[in-house]
Amino acid sequence: MAKKTIFILLVLWIITLSNLSATKYAGEIFKMGAGVRNFAMGRTGITDINSPALPYWNSSMLLVQELRTFELMHAEEFHGILKYDTFSGSLGENNKVGFTLARIGVNNIAMTRLENPHEPMGPNNRPVKYKSVNNADYILYLGFARYLANIPLGFTPKLVYKNLAETPAFGFGLDISTHHKPNEYFTLGARLRDIIPTQIYWDNGTKESVNFGIDLELQLHTKLPVIDRPLNLYFNGEINTEGMVKTASANIGDVSFDPHLGAEIVLHPMVSFFAGYDIEYFTTGVGVNYSNFLLNYAFEQNSNLDNSHRFAIGYRF
Repeated sequence: MAKKTIFILLVLWIITLSNLSATKYAGEIFKMGAGVRNFAMGRTGITDINSPALPYWNSSMLLVQELRTFELMHAEEFHGILKYDTFSGSLGENNKVGFTLARIGVNNIAMTRLENPHEPMGPNNRPVKYKSVNNADYILYLGFARYLANIPLGFTPKLVYKNLAETPAFGFGLDISTHHKPNEYFTLGARLRDIIPTQIYWDNGTKESVNFGIDLELQLHTKLPVIDRPLNLYFNGEINTEGMVKTASANIGDVSFDPHLGAEIVLHPMVSFFAGYDIEYFTTGVGVNYSNFLLNYAFEQNSNLDNSHRFAIGYRF
């Protein structure tokens, strides 16, 4: 019976995909990551049990996260023009649920019009500012984790609200994730993004569709030689199917691949150092744990679009 149900669901999923075409770059708002420590580690996190933003990365990891963790993050990018804020929380123990609420915004955008809209533009009829607007995307990731036939599964419904130049849009989608820990040294994780392709409906009648993608990650837990401190290494591969050929690291037709690498060195029970490689940019950061409080900072060097800084404060209990 279970095999028959899985087969039917697979057929329905293939039929759904065959009737949808992706809008290129419509899914970029879902790839900005969440959690400062994960950003500092090259935007890895599918196998990071200590991430406060597991509902974003891999909801199945909620099954093995021991402590409830909350984090408030703020980021400024492109000379502070783009503001990115997230609030994440997980309820551990018997309540295997969590959430990540994200806001991506650009504030005080000037709206212009001609002094005389009935005449052509010219030296005596120039564009003038008549008001300012804020553009913002809001995304709510809800994480649920359950065992199915002893396989840990995470389900992450995504709800989207967008406001572009006072034109609203609503959307929804679903991610599914899992993980496997064969021994004390390795953890494997996978996330199927937009397994039900995210649909975004604009108030003006336009519709955007986000095609599915896959994130695969391997974590190696070991120790640094000489100083004998814990070392976690993350190897992540991001696979997209939106035909992003020119911006991808490698591609086969419309299927593209981008690498993410991360490292965490626990220098002291209260201090961790992070480093990573995010597709083509290097990242770094530091995390401080004091009592139940968390303080994290991340930095990404981007010579093309200006550097990025992310800060977060959290609480774990």
